[in-house]
Amino acid sequence: MMRRLGIVVMVVVALVFAGSTGSQATVATTRVLPAIDLSATPTGWVPVADGDVQISVPATWSVLYNEGCPTGSPPGEVLVNAVAEFCAPFRGPRNLVWLYLPATLRISYQHRRVINGLSVYGDLGNYFVPSFRLQVSLSGPLAQRVLHTLSRSPRTVALASGPAPVVPSSWQTVTFQGLAFSAPASWPVTRSSVNHGIGQPCSPGVTLWVAGVVLSTDVKNYFYLCPAPVRPPGPQIPQDGVQVDAGSQTLRQDGMTVKFSKHSLKLHGLTACPATSPAYSILVLKVTVPGRLKPVYVSIGLAGNGMVARTILYSLREA
Repeated sequence: MMRRLGIVVMVVVALVFAGSTGSQATVATTRVLPAIDLSATPTGWVPVADGDVQISVPATWSVLYNEGCPTGSPPGEVLVNAVAEFCAPFRGPRNLVWLYLPATLRISYQHRRVINGLSVYGDLGNYFVPSFRLQVSLSGPLAQRVLHTLSRSPRTVALASGPAPVVPSSWQTVTFQGLAFSAPASWPVTRSSVNHGIGQPCSPGVTLWVAGVVLSTDVKNYFYLCPAPVRPPGPQIPQDGVQVDAGSQTLRQDGMTVKFSKHSLKLHGLTACPATSPAYSILVLKVTVPGRLKPVYVSIGLAGNGMVARTILYSLREA
């Protein structure tokens, strides 16, 4: 049952009371998973995720990751996880959005509003989301419209605590390197010896590059010459999918540093550590499989309401 602020999951717990009669009592509890209001993304716009939060912008805008300065490319730009540096004067763009985690809080907790279930503080183009420590700065004629697309990202649904979702009976089981998981039966399964890296080679770590299921032993390196962009890249559309890599060299892409959380998930006897960086539209996990000396790396696409990614994540198990 879907509600605007969450997916309500009923969990029934049986409590056995000691006694000669051996009687049992059943207590019903309710857990709420975070949910994403997909209607917050207007038609023709694309979600842009940064950790647990996302905004949506027109598909004609440019999106720059880990950059310091806007390029002035019209009609609009988004700087995600911007690197602080001195920026020379530039003309345009008409609309500009900054998403970053500030080292210190510079705006007061005033002018509170609630946008798609999130408490947002600030005014005059500078806003702060305290639940995620996210700073959002906007300017231009579409600033307020972009602000009102602010919502949780699919990552929050995939990693939320709570019961595992039920795998649809129509899904297929895939096994690789001692690991097993479930995926939609319509997804093609590609087995490769080539290390494709994580996401698109010219914009690593943002979204999955190949749809479906990709299983790679990472024996061979993949070389791709990125063309010089005529203009900054537009937003990459998040997509569902899963990629499993057997070699750690898949983490060594130019411009990308992968950092894993110290807190791991326990999944059917497996240990899965999610990456904290990059944290865009791919959930990267370092998975330790019993009996295997080296971990495997699982990349799950984060699209839509995140429930497909959550179902794949909680289906991970030993083959």
